[in-house]
Amino acid sequence: MHIGVLEDDLDQQAFIEQCLVSADHQVSLFSRASELRRATQEERFDFLIIDWRLPDGCGMDVVGHLRQNDGWRGPILFVTASQNEDDVVHALEQGADDFLAKPLRPKELIARVSALGRRAGYDTPRPAISCPSVFSINTEEHSISIADTSVALTEREYQLATLFFSKVGELLTRAHLLELIWGIKGSVSTRTVDTHVSRLRRKLELDGRHGLRLRSIYQSGYRMEISSPAISDQ
Repeated sequence: MHIGVLEDDLDQQAFIEQCLVSADHQVSLFSRASELRRATQEERFDFLIIDWRLPDGCGMDVVGHLRQNDGWRGPILFVTASQNEDDVVHALEQGADDFLAKPLRPKELIARVSALGRRAGYDTPRPAISCPSVFSINTEEHSISIADTSVALTEREYQLATLFFSKVGELLTRAHLLELIWGIKGSVSTRTVDTHVSRLRRKLELDGRHGLRLRSIYQSGYRMEISSPAISDQ
């Protein structure tokens, strides 16, 4: 599904994006209510996740406006740090389909999104079509197999792998990977990223033999590329 996320906290944005990308969703991020409202008029979304407290308004008002004025009919998941029952009831009355209290838990977030998506008629997401069929991604168990053989990955390696699989052909900078996977911003050593990517390339055999090559881009970052598997001499 294409999911729009309205959340002004950049750390929360990155966290939600990584959770959704790992489940093979396409994600667009917004920090202000006005940005999301404009985007819903210009492009198609299947699902929205909206935070309560925003710099230019209230998430509840955004939900109400989308439902009552814009005629938006897709699923809306409301996110709030409040545990107040009246706040939750008000959000649901305004048009939210479900809510989650912060701090968010990755598996629960993905499960709620999947459940609301199924209810709205969307299929359970599958790996990106550009990912060769030899790779199998189990989003529930956070595992990856090559030709039905499971590969032992750490949670961080799994997060890196699913991010690369979801963005085949796109350059991912080291700074972007540090922010998304490690939650680190600013100018810091990228040796950790390089070490994890090198290990991931070896474990998943991302050297072109299975149709994908994880390339290092000099002084920039990494890019997953489609390649033609090598043909052995007969």
